[in-house]
Amino acid sequence: MTTDTQNEFIQQSIIHDMSEGVMIISLEGTVQYLNPAAADILGMEQDKLTGQKMSSLFFNNEKNDAFGQTILEAIMDASSIHYNLISYYTDTEEKTIYVMTSYLHDEDKKVALIVILTDMTTHVAMRKRYTEQLLTLLDSLVQALAAAIEERSYFNASHTKNMVKMAEAFLAWLEQTKHPWCFDATKKHAFLMSVWLHDVGKLSVPLRIMNKASRLDTGLDTIRSRFGRIHLLDRIALLEGRITSQTFTNREKERQEWLSLIEKINTAGFLSDEEAAQVQALAALHYTEEDGTAVPVLTAEETTCLMIKKGTLTDEERTLMNSHVVVTKKILERVCFPEGYAMVPEWAGSHHELKNGTGYPDHKQGDEIPKEVYLLTILDIFEALTAKDRPYKKAIPLEKAWAILHSMADEGSLDKDMLDLFEKSGAWKVIGEQKPLL
Repeated sequence: MTTDTQNEFIQQSIIHDMSEGVMIISLEGTVQYLNPAAADILGMEQDKLTGQKMSSLFFNNEKNDAFGQTILEAIMDASSIHYNLISYYTDTEEKTIYVMTSYLHDEDKKVALIVILTDMTTHVAMRKRYTEQLLTLLDSLVQALAAAIEERSYFNASHTKNMVKMAEAFLAWLEQTKHPWCFDATKKHAFLMSVWLHDVGKLSVPLRIMNKASRLDTGLDTIRSRFGRIHLLDRIALLEGRITSQTFTNREKERQEWLSLIEKINTAGFLSDEEAAQVQALAALHYTEEDGTAVPVLTAEETTCLMIKKGTLTDEERTLMNSHVVVTKKILERVCFPEGYAMVPEWAGSHHELKNGTGYPDHKQGDEIPKEVYLLTILDIFEALTAKDRPYKKAIPLEKAWAILHSMADEGSLDKDMLDLFEKSGAWKVIGEQKPLL
């Protein structure tokens, strides 16, 4: 056996025994050679493939268009290596095949196309299982964090669950109506994950702020106790003859009026200018302790709380509350999200950004904010407005809630097209049966 013959024999033996499939196709598209692995991968008999035209073997099967197209592209463009990961269908099963093509040369002349086939079915299946396990782990993490929030504040967990219900209904509506902005399975899962996690940063917010139901919260009891003490001091003064009975009666009436005002403002949705002036007048008053010390009727902190124009939080408390979006993003950026889920931290951490740049924490505006965040923000605001289980506010009627949302869209805070789409979808109806706070 000559050296050339021996080398050819060795090469043919190696190719014959390779686990990868090898096909050699003439420039006219005829199968000149394939090894047993190629025949096995393609699900065909080796002797029935050799000498046959590729067009008659593969190009008439629509299910295997991807395979045929890869070969055609290689024949038409010989200047580069072609490769593709494709689904391939035999008579009995679906496979995943990695196809790579190149040319065989005789000196500078191309003489045939060589196709390398690798059966990736098992590998892809294993990767799919691994991905599913990873997503299951992520889902369990999401549920654990949601449970942690629920343990701290049940109404915040209700808020998140209601948002998820609306998001699921909205995405289903997009799919049913074949809307151009339709989410694939991965994007849908990622978006719902961002909804579940959007308030995870509230784990860092003090519970006294999270659950603050009124301007003074427990501070009202302190004021009542102080007014009770002032009453006793005046009574002692009356018994000791330091004040008259009429003075005592006048002071008692005045105290009741002040206390009624404080109790009214404590739970009012909005502080009027007249009420603000009355609070300032009360804050300027003092009473005299037994040792003769003059003590303000209201502390500086109590005055600050009563002067809150709207809501129940002071500027300092609101800053702490608003910080939850920054913490949300910080927490989620430490999670190694798989491909297709990388935007979860950005979506979840931007749900208080507004289209006109008046949101927080980064004051993003316009195209700086993803469409998914526009939707998430609308879900968040709609649920917060209509919720019946908040200790610090009453539910706003649906008609008024829509008026507020459309007003925000008109002023540029919300995306008008997204709001109209959400309203048209009817997805908001799935939380229509919320139970009021007992």
